[in-house]
Amino acid sequence: MKIAPFWVSMALLCDYPEPGADFEVAIESRASCWDYCNAHPPCNFVIFAAGNPTLGTGTCWLYPGETFDASKGSSNCSNPTLSVYNEPVYSGGSATTTSGASTATATPSAIASVCGYPAPSDCFYDCVASTGASSCLSECAKADSCSYVVFNAENSSDSPYASGTCWIYANGTFNAASATTCTGSPDQFVYNNLCPKPSTSSSSGSSSATGHSGGTGTTGTTSGSATSAATSSNGTETAGSTTASTTTNKNSAPSGLSLPSPWAAGVAMLIWQAL
Repeated sequence: MKIAPFWVSMALLCDYPEPGADFEVAIESRASCWDYCNAHPPCNFVIFAAGNPTLGTGTCWLYPGETFDASKGSSNCSNPTLSVYNEPVYSGGSATTTSGASTATATPSAIASVCGYPAPSDCFYDCVASTGASSCLSECAKADSCSYVVFNAENSSDSPYASGTCWIYANGTFNAASATTCTGSPDQFVYNNLCPKPSTSSSSGSSSATGHSGGTGTTGTTSGSATSAATSSNGTETAGSTTASTTTNKNSAPSGLSLPSPWAAGVAMLIWQAL
């Protein structure tokens, strides 16, 4: 049976710095706000700003990458409308997410924050829209080959937790010298792939070699094997020579080994008469 999380109420406030348009979501209830926070990591705390008291609707404020700072808020009013909740607690003693992201991609840690880094050489396939750095790194983990990614924050907050573009680099390593000097806040966030897929080059090569030795090769390959066998005396190549000879007799003029049967019968008759 799935155990639902319960959220810990941290404070009732009259005001708190808003997170910005990228992280303010109209929501139908405070429970929906909790679910939204749980499904969009990282989310250490959430604020439900009550709207319609009758319907229970409001706005969900998220602060990804931040921790709640009580000193920034105020409770000096008769009717606080901001409910602050800590991340969910489970009976097992730990919080989790319902987004399906792995530990490595749910809360990625950038190795660099830069500006002006060049796009991949094949941006048609390796540049994709993304809802955030977590989604970007998940795309990297699913790719056949991905060494690192650069998430371009194309949102008003220049945040890696909002919408942007994901650049996937199939190989190589991040080169800080390729970035330019930022004139404002960094808007590119670099992440290494912590879950690379194992290389398939060796297995594919083995499969290719097996295919060539399966007896379905071209005539040219067979001819080459026959020539090699003819110049060697070891057992393996001799066996190959026998096979090649059989194939050659099917496709070439008769050799000395295939004499006309009437000539053979005449020789036998002469020998019998001599006796």
